[in-house]
Amino acid sequence: MHDHKSRHHRNRSIRHAISTSLVSKGSTAILQFVSLPVAARVLGREEFGVYATISMSVFMVVMLQIGVGPALARGISEASARGDKARQGRLYINGAILVVAFAILGSLLAALLISTVSIPTLFGEEYRPFAEQMRPALWVGLSLIIGDIIISMTDRVREGYMEAGIVNAWAAAGNLVGAILVFVEIQFQPSISFLLIAVFAPNIVARIFSTALLLKERPWLVRSGARPDRATMIELIRDGVSFSATSIVVYVVEFAVCALIVGRIAGPDSVALFQIFMALTTAFTGMLVMVGRPFWAAIVDARTRGDHDWMAGATRRYYLYLAALSACAAVGLIGLGPWILPKLYGEEFAASRLLFVCHAIFLAAIGWREVNRYLAIGLGLLPKAVLPILSGLFVGLLLGTLGLSEWGLPALFVGLAVGTGLIPGWKLPLLIRAEFDRSEPVDGSLATASSS
Repeated sequence: MHDHKSRHHRNRSIRHAISTSLVSKGSTAILQFVSLPVAARVLGREEFGVYATISMSVFMVVMLQIGVGPALARGISEASARGDKARQGRLYINGAILVVAFAILGSLLAALLISTVSIPTLFGEEYRPFAEQMRPALWVGLSLIIGDIIISMTDRVREGYMEAGIVNAWAAAGNLVGAILVFVEIQFQPSISFLLIAVFAPNIVARIFSTALLLKERPWLVRSGARPDRATMIELIRDGVSFSATSIVVYVVEFAVCALIVGRIAGPDSVALFQIFMALTTAFTGMLVMVGRPFWAAIVDARTRGDHDWMAGATRRYYLYLAALSACAAVGLIGLGPWILPKLYGEEFAASRLLFVCHAIFLAAIGWREVNRYLAIGLGLLPKAVLPILSGLFVGLLLGTLGLSEWGLPALFVGLAVGTGLIPGWKLPLLIRAEFDRSEPVDGSLATASSS
């Protein structure tokens, strides 16, 4: 008989994460769909497109983090399930060293690029009129993203302890303060640099408070006598490469690289529209993350304890949740999107219904990929998922770029969806089903869920 207390804790952690995530999503919605539209109206479509270009570009520094945070979360989850405080301390100290080291490396490389390469060379000739305000804004954005990278390690550690609910609560506070700051800033100091500060700084401050509380609750993380350990660092880097390849690289390509391509081919006004649709993408994937992060940490805990029945039931429910979410997103986007968008952002941001249809297809494809990726993390299959995910990503990028040149943004989203659906969308469920078949009998429940 499996430990019912552990099952109850896993179920409660997921419920708590979902409820607090809904609050966090509400604060994010205020930021994305109330305060930022106000900023877009004040700045205008082109200048708001410049803000979007900078905010997405500085995120490319994240590529140098090699996924240490998620690898740390997985290690913490396993060590916590075993009650091994010494290993938790080793993971925390060595993870912190790696995160800071890679953040410094990333900042130096980005600083070299910003200081030596001209704005038109980096982003295209269409950005030459904005060069004077873009360079200081790039420095501001780089500073913010480096701070965010370092302090966000706390979120990953809390997720390892199945405390995603606490992460969400602090995020909600940061987003709400950010929404207020954006609204105030755009009225009194409408500039790209101040807009970046208003959007990103409150979440950094919120995470600093969360870090202080984490270390107060679990002093053994820093008092366990743990020191820099080569074997632990290699373990985190090895696992982190798989996380990076399937999450950070995917995010940077789909958001930042695509934004740069759109800017070069179609100019900053199209980047502004692309940024709005990627904000919708973030809202959609956020609904998956709301369940996915506590879900995979709970899967790690259940797998460590050998509770395969719970794993199969939770997996089936997650697949059903994706199906319902994708259907609701499609109906809302296609039915209401063409009407709501110009009401929020202004008539110059109007988009065709075809663009919303293509974006809904893109959301369904990445939703299927992400749900199976979370399962792969919990089951220890992520290294095997790297090649299918990256193959689908770059095939989709190629198809989308070719389509963008001929038919615009709708073709970009369809191209990305085709690459994602044909490769990882087919391969990952096969890997997951095979892993469950190798595990203890689960009455075939996963096979049914994977094929549904």
